[in-house]
Amino acid sequence: MPEDILAAEERCGFTIEEGDVLLVRTGNLHRRNVEGPVNPREEGSPACQAACLPLFHERGIAVLGSDTGNDVMPSQYESMSNPIHQVGIVAMGLWILDNPNLEDLAAACRERNRWEFMITINPLRLSNTTGSPVNPIAIF
Repeated sequence: MPEDILAAEERCGFTIEEGDVLLVRTGNLHRRNVEGPVNPREEGSPACQAACLPLFHERGIAVLGSDTGNDVMPSQYESMSNPIHQVGIVAMGLWILDNPNLEDLAAACRERNRWEFMITINPLRLSNTTGSPVNPIAIF
């Protein structure tokens, strides 16, 4: 929820600004590594709720990434199965990273007590597609 993101800003001492890549670690991958995989369509999946979209738009983030598919499951909306994708990409021009492994990055941030860094994200050069595997690299 937006208030969770705002609380993280205050607690960790960073400010989400225009053009930022916002990476949201839910801990879902860690849970999966410890407890084993589950079917998100049956068990549900954490992520940013669509109520976060106005905050993302207001702050002008360029990319949203989460250790999940970026949409809460179930979506909580009858008419939209993936509101973060459907509104974020189409109406806001938001780039989305689905399911990046944020565990090592979280550890590196904690070790340095630093939550801001440079990131490069290099997609494959593909034609007639809207997605690509990428190789994100954080530089401290």
